[in-house]
Amino acid sequence: MRALHVYVSAGIIAAASLINTDVAWAQASPEFTKCAWPVELSPEGSGNFLAPDDRARYWLMPFDTAYQTMEIAGAYPNARYFSFVAYDGDATARPSDTAAVHLYDTIIAPDEPSSDTPPADASGNDSFTVYITREGTTAANTINVSSNYAWVALRMYVPSPDPALGGQALTGGVPLPTVTLYGADGGQPEVLEPCPLPAPPEGDWYPVRSVNKLTDVNSFLQVLFPPGFELNQPRDYDEPAGDRLWFAPPDKPPIVLMPNPDNKYIIMIPGPYQPGRLIVIHAKAATFSSAYAGPPYPAPGSEDADMRYWSVCNNDFALPISTVRCLTDQSVVTTDGYYTIVMSDDLVRPDWLPADVNWLPWGDEQYPKLIFYRHMIPVVDESEYADIPFAYAIQKVVVGCYEDACIHPEATIKFTLPDLPPRAEVTQAGPYVQEIMGDYYPVTAWCDKSTFESGGWEACLAE
Repeated sequence: MRALHVYVSAGIIAAASLINTDVAWAQASPEFTKCAWPVELSPEGSGNFLAPDDRARYWLMPFDTAYQTMEIAGAYPNARYFSFVAYDGDATARPSDTAAVHLYDTIIAPDEPSSDTPPADASGNDSFTVYITREGTTAANTINVSSNYAWVALRMYVPSPDPALGGQALTGGVPLPTVTLYGADGGQPEVLEPCPLPAPPEGDWYPVRSVNKLTDVNSFLQVLFPPGFELNQPRDYDEPAGDRLWFAPPDKPPIVLMPNPDNKYIIMIPGPYQPGRLIVIHAKAATFSSAYAGPPYPAPGSEDADMRYWSVCNNDFALPISTVRCLTDQSVVTTDGYYTIVMSDDLVRPDWLPADVNWLPWGDEQYPKLIFYRHMIPVVDESEYADIPFAYAIQKVVVGCYEDACIHPEATIKFTLPDLPPRAEVTQAGPYVQEIMGDYYPVTAWCDKSTFESGGWEACLAE
């Protein structure tokens, strides 16, 4: 375990120097509420930006240049997956999507037990300590970043149900970690408790205690999308798509979307809504591991499953890129191992839809749509993707792209904001992606409602 962490940390140091010059990373140090994890990405409220998966939560912590090391101390959550990623950049560039080879649950070493150091939470879960630092160390549980302003993301997917209803269902039954900031001068460390602050100040009136304060969200969005930033949409987005629709992966997702290094994505661009019609998706369902319900986590690869997690999400592809709805491995209804999804412009699930068919709402017609299909397979280093045992994973399609040498360049597209990828490029790459993914590829088409009602998905997807 220790040797593995040294290897991971060495990879982090190397990765931190890789940059992608498609979008500028703001150098200014914005002001945030003085508590830990002040910004939360979620489908609810002002946190619905950067296309969050609705079975996950993402908490963000700024790492100002005034500090040398960030210490993150917490307890292992009861969740299928959690990780820490540091996104590091400077005034003229963003890090590549390897923006910090990262730390995820099964490779985060627990704290050494001692008689006077109990677990970090009354749940009894073991405690851990992770360090984000500018010192260039190879110590375990450490992510190295440069001298630039950085962001640290804590991700948690599919937290386990809380039998005690203790109010921490979204955080895996344990509190969010405490953050301690250390300056380069060795002065007094600054300890930050998770937002909302644990106790109000004195007096009859005080500011509402919460995450996602409007000033915090505004500051963060200004970092991502400075004044004048606009998405440039290809003309073919406004042209009605042909019946057959295709999914294809970006060779590297735009870093402005803060992609999870353990996820790989294929995207579909449906074009404008076609009145009276549906989008029908059909594919074989990958199996997921329910072994990762919380600590102790099984050894990677020991569970009998294709992957850790997968989902299909409909997103409004207009700033700040909000999520309409997701379907996940847990929620999808299957028949003989296959699933069918219908997208319509209904506000609620239509009563004419068969029970064995899944539904996604189209959402507001005023916004262009982008459909994400993600596979999660955590690995220590992306160069190991060629050895992933699941032969039909999206990861197999983008093998080598981490090193700018895609093995299947014909099956990938360029996706560098602010320019959106032309739908024609996705259509061109799609058949090659389907050849690699086989039955797990989401075969998709526009279809008349009457055709679906009379012949089901088979009639809609007949060649």
